[in-house]
Amino acid sequence: MAAQVHAEGAAVGRLAELGLSVEVIERVVRRADAEASVCTALDPPIMEGLTRWGRTNRFLREELIPAGWTFDNPRNLPRTIHPSGEFAIVATTGDELTGVLGLLPATKYVKGYATVRAVETNEQLTLDFEDFDLGAADGQARNAGDLVTWLMLFHVDEEGFRVELSLPDGIAEGRITSWVERIILPVFPREDDRLAALPAAGGDDQGGEIVVEVTRR
Repeated sequence: MAAQVHAEGAAVGRLAELGLSVEVIERVVRRADAEASVCTALDPPIMEGLTRWGRTNRFLREELIPAGWTFDNPRNLPRTIHPSGEFAIVATTGDELTGVLGLLPATKYVKGYATVRAVETNEQLTLDFEDFDLGAADGQARNAGDLVTWLMLFHVDEEGFRVELSLPDGIAEGRITSWVERIILPVFPREDDRLAALPAAGGDDQGGEIVVEVTRR
């Protein structure tokens, strides 16, 4: 079954139903990018992506916890949980099709056990509540373990940030294979303010010596 897709005004309305807004999500991804941009070629190669992923989940929580959201980390899956307790959001890196209408995105990396279990739960709930608006704040009560998990997919390229909030219901060999619903956000143009390259070892732009002070313990 094809995913239900919301874009433009419909996306704004659907986000509001979930207690979210375009402005909140834009702040989250821009703040995460600012921190990831501190990484340089001297960091381990995975550091920028790891920083962006970690900070996106942290800043999502910072934005939403004052509004009554909570969080947990089952098997290191960083869930941010709606005040109703009915659904959670997990931010994760998406592939180059993230936020593109008419094409199906996937997570950039193979996901672990916790994500697989979350998607399997989504799939079962989709069958059990076929006519139910999954993730609505005023929905039916559920068992404590029945928690819908949305993925906030984000992808960064030279043009900007592409983001979508999407509900997966199928996963194969660790990769998302189908979606129940996709909420496509507008592209946030990227203002590339990365730090300038580090000066070469042995001096700065004025030819001065770089001095690192070390205090003996």
